[in-house]
Amino acid sequence: MRDRIERNLARRDILYPWWVPMTCFVGQTLAVLLALAQREALWPVQPMTVTVVLVLISPVVHFGFGGWLPWWIDSAATIVAAAVLMASPVESGIDLAPALLALIAAEAVARDGLRPGAAVATVATGVIIATEVTADLDSYGVYLLEVLLGFVVGAMLWWQMRALASEREARTAAWAQATTAERERIAREIHDLVAHSLSVSLLQVTGARRALRDVADAAGPDETADAVAEVDAALADAEQVGRRAMADIRRTVSAMADGPSDRNALPGAADIAALVEEVSAAGLRVEYDEQGDPSTLTAAAGLGLYRIAQESLANVAKHGSGVAQMSFRVTGPGAATLRVLNPLPPGRTRADGLGSGLAGMQARASQLGATLHTGAADGGWEVVVQLGPERSPRREAWVELPCGKTIGKVAPS
Repeated sequence: MRDRIERNLARRDILYPWWVPMTCFVGQTLAVLLALAQREALWPVQPMTVTVVLVLISPVVHFGFGGWLPWWIDSAATIVAAAVLMASPVESGIDLAPALLALIAAEAVARDGLRPGAAVATVATGVIIATEVTADLDSYGVYLLEVLLGFVVGAMLWWQMRALASEREARTAAWAQATTAERERIAREIHDLVAHSLSVSLLQVTGARRALRDVADAAGPDETADAVAEVDAALADAEQVGRRAMADIRRTVSAMADGPSDRNALPGAADIAALVEEVSAAGLRVEYDEQGDPSTLTAAAGLGLYRIAQESLANVAKHGSGVAQMSFRVTGPGAATLRVLNPLPPGRTRADGLGSGLAGMQARASQLGATLHTGAADGGWEVVVQLGPERSPRREAWVELPCGKTIGKVAPS
C-alpha cells in the first residue's frame, strides 16, 4: 500500500510523505462514520448512509486503482455528503459533519493549490451558512472556524511543498552544474595528455619519415646505416612517449577516482623542466629559462601551470615553426609567471585552430585565480600566465598637480 501511494504521489509531482494522504483518508472516514452514529443512521441503514459512498469515492479510486479524480469531483462529492448530513442536525453537542468540510478544504488547497482550495472553502462556508438559515445550527461559529482552520493548515502544507520543490530543483541544478564542471575537468586532463603525447609522437614520426626519405637519396652503405639507426631511435622515442602517455592517462584516471590523496602522483611545476627536455629530444627547439623554486607552489597550482605549458608546447609543435622561447619565474609562495613565445611562420598573424586548447588553458587559469593572456607579440604568438600577487612589468607615469603634488599612474609597458 505504501509503495502504491508513493508512486501515485510521484506521478503527480506531489512531495508529501505517504502518510499525509492516508491521514486525510482516515480522518474523512471517521468523520462521516461518527456523524452517522450521531444521527443513529448506521443501523438500521437509512438513506443518508449513502454519504459514506460519496466520501469514499476518491480514496477508493486513489488507493485501490492508483488513479486521481479531478479536484472538483472529489470536493463536490464530499461537500454533498456533508450537506446531506447537516440537513438532519444533531439534537445536542458538536456536530461532526462539518469536519468533512474542513478536511476537504485542507485537502484541496494542500494538493491542488490556493485557488482550488479557496473555491472549496468558499462553497463549504456557503453550505454552513445555508444550513444555519434553514435548520438553525448550534455552534454555527465553530463550524465556520473549522473550515477556516482547514484552509490554513492546507495552505501551510502547500507552501511547504513548494519550498521543498524549490530546494530539490536547486539541488538538482547544483548537481548538474558540478557534474558538468567535473566532466569538463576530465576532458581537459585527457585533452592535455593526449594532445601533448601525440604532438611529440608526430615530431618523432616526422623525423623518421625524413630520415627514410634521405635514405632513398643516399646510395652509400654508411649513409643507409646511419639513416636506419636514426629512424630506429626516432621510432623508439615515439614508442616511449606513447607508453608514458598511457601511464599518465592511467595515473590521471586513478587520481580522479581515488580522490585528492593521490594528486601528488600527477606532475607539477617542478616537472616543467623535464617537459621541455622531452619535447626538445623530440625535435622541438625550445629556449628555456627557469628562475625561483617551483616547490613553493601548491600541488594544484603546479599541475595547472604544467598543463598550460604542456598545451602551449603542443601548439608550438602542431601550429608553429617548431621553435619556442619559454620562461618560468617563481617569485614567491603562490606567485609565478609562465611565458611561452612561438615565432609564427611568415604570413601568419595568429595561431589558427587553437580554440579548444585556449579554452582549456583559460579554464585552468580561472581555477587557479590566475590571469591568462594570449595573442600576437614580438612577431609571434604569446601565452602568458600570471599567478599570484605579482603584476606584469609596468611603466609609471607621474602627473604633477597644480598644488605641486605628484601622483603615480600605472600604464602598461
